[in-house]
Amino acid sequence: MKKIICVFATVLLMLSGGACTDLLDTAPYNQLASGNMWTSESLVEQGVAGVYASLRDMGITSGSLVGASLRLGNYGYEALGMSGQTRLGANNIFRASVAPSNSLFSDTWKMTYTGVHRANDAIANIPKAPVSDELKGMRIAECKFLRAFFYFRLNQLFGGNGRGVPLYLEPVSPEDCVLGQTPEAEVWEQIIKDLTEAIDDPYFPNNYIGKKDGRASKGAAYALRGKAYLYTGQYKKACDDFEQVAGNGYKLFPDFKQLFKEANENCEEMIFSLQFIENSTGGAGVYGSAQQKYVAPFIGGSKDSRGCWTDLQATPDVADLYEVIVDDNTVKPFNWDDYIPGYNNLAPAAREVYFLRDKKKNGADIHGDISVVVNSRLNNAALASVKSEYLEEGNEARIRRAYDKRDPRLELSMITPYSRYLGVNSNSTAEAWYVSRWPSTGGGTATSGKYYADQPSSIASLVPGMESDCVANAPAQFYYIHRKFIGEGLEFAFRENNPIDDPLIRYADVLLMWAEALVELGGSNLQEAMAKVKLVRDRVGIPTMASSFADQNTARNYVRDERRREFVNEGLNFFDEMRWRTLKETKYDKAPYSKKVWGAQAESGSEHVWPGDHYYVWPVPKSETELNPNLTRTPGWAY
Repeated sequence: MKKIICVFATVLLMLSGGACTDLLDTAPYNQLASGNMWTSESLVEQGVAGVYASLRDMGITSGSLVGASLRLGNYGYEALGMSGQTRLGANNIFRASVAPSNSLFSDTWKMTYTGVHRANDAIANIPKAPVSDELKGMRIAECKFLRAFFYFRLNQLFGGNGRGVPLYLEPVSPEDCVLGQTPEAEVWEQIIKDLTEAIDDPYFPNNYIGKKDGRASKGAAYALRGKAYLYTGQYKKACDDFEQVAGNGYKLFPDFKQLFKEANENCEEMIFSLQFIENSTGGAGVYGSAQQKYVAPFIGGSKDSRGCWTDLQATPDVADLYEVIVDDNTVKPFNWDDYIPGYNNLAPAAREVYFLRDKKKNGADIHGDISVVVNSRLNNAALASVKSEYLEEGNEARIRRAYDKRDPRLELSMITPYSRYLGVNSNSTAEAWYVSRWPSTGGGTATSGKYYADQPSSIASLVPGMESDCVANAPAQFYYIHRKFIGEGLEFAFRENNPIDDPLIRYADVLLMWAEALVELGGSNLQEAMAKVKLVRDRVGIPTMASSFADQNTARNYVRDERRREFVNEGLNFFDEMRWRTLKETKYDKAPYSKKVWGAQAESGSEHVWPGDHYYVWPVPKSETELNPNLTRTPGWAY
């Protein structure tokens, strides 16, 4: 039986039309012997495209994170961190019983090593190819960057506590994939070595700003090497590399909202991205992201279809991290008690009373269906002691005050209660505005509110001049729904095949890692760390206070919270919480289940039970230890 991880790079992704304008624009797999793969310039380009294509495959497998079996982009990791959640079962990954046999671990291991072996084949064979020295230099540098990227992911997930992962640096046949783990520190050294060699290549471009190539650059290599130095505690070297990223042309894009639109996916902030293209509706030619379908509200969609599933949502815990702007120079932490005295002491289920929609306007009932659904919730036993807190007219305005004057990234990253969202009509032929209200209504029931604005039972139809309800696919839940990356109205052509790239490294990430490294250096570096954070916050017009950097521990926690706020729905938070060893505290202790906006347990979703601190180092998959006796089992895990 051959090892599952050792996919020898004899599989070639062929570029459609022979052009290399997009590294995911590939036709089905084409079998070629490795010796024949690198015998012309065209085949070299195609072989390198196959290495890049592994970035697509290493995205997290859904594992019941969403309602379909598919490989998600990097955003799939969002549900595993403190800032995201899923309403589905998640293949048992949040339970204490999660085991080394779980497909999450084996798929991640297998797909990432596929990238390693493709990169090894390219690095070994491109020097012998009949192509120019310039092309050889560029492509080898790219493949060394990619190999470093793949090993970075393997080491950060499976290699912690000194264990490391098997280090293959040459093409090998499947039967020869029998290495044990190389110590963690040596794997980091190889990652840094690969990136250094890429940086030193004179043919490696500084950047690809404004181009649609999707390739790695010298700026990306500096960013990733700086991150490796950060992981290994070499903070001064990390700072030096992050400074070089700016020297290679990268900087912040001025508009946070527009940053995540297709027109700007190759702007000066996007250092390295997983490329998506909107080119078809199905079959082998699909290279787009499915994020719209699985993350957007139900009444979202695209020109070809409507009805999105809202399987992944943001958490109330991250929403509450967005600060309140007091004046031009001052912010303060958000606190519910500042808006609703006693809120924090209420049982989470009882807090719902403050989120209920208005029943009346100008003293008169808005509509009978609204009264029915609101009364149904008020009669819930959990609200018995707080029913008198409900305002028949003004409940919505009271709760909206809690979202006013907040860090603008809150509203730009998620759909908050009683905010607006531009969706589609029932045929995906026109756009319509919706408002995120609770409970949703239609036909006089409390859970049947999945209606488009043009349908007879929608509020827009029942109450002229009133916008219809923005709802999740499960309308009995009231979630913080993601807004970042999500198409508005008819922005996208296809619901399941969106063009927005998945940023793997962007300049805001570099600035905040830079700030983190400066904080760890301590002393006078705290002021410089503040300056890096201020650049990120200035973009959205929110003050940065010196008191947040008064001492090292305060600054460390503040930079961490800033990363949590900046990168919602980008999949970075999970890796941050894992390396900080804070995931138990921030997700499992504070959010032991999928939650509604007021913090109560959702009726569906995964319960979170911390498996133990051994979870901070993912297990070598059980199947791999059975196939390769030289692999040692990861301590703490029950094989």
